[in-house]
Amino acid sequence: MLNIMKINFEKFPCYTNITKQEKKDFDVRFQLSNTLYQRGSGIVMGALALKIYNSKGEEEYSEQECSILLNFVKESFAPLFIESLEEVITKK
Repeated sequence: MLNIMKINFEKFPCYTNITKQEKKDFDVRFQLSNTLYQRGSGIVMGALALKIYNSKGEEEYSEQECSILLNFVKESFAPLFIESLEEVITKK
């Protein structure tokens, strides 16, 4: 059975600097979904991009969606965002 994780990309907790002592909530829906839509490959990434873009508050994401997203983010985003996403996914 796949684990379902709830993630709020509208109020996404992201580290503010390298010390990781402070986080701030950011609305990352547009930047994340747009990058996924532009640089991703395949219909699954396109669907995930639209799901994130259209999300309102906490939404459910499957283990497969989280894995796809995390692998993509590791290739396309700054370490600050990668570590924040890893923490959100692994703490749930």
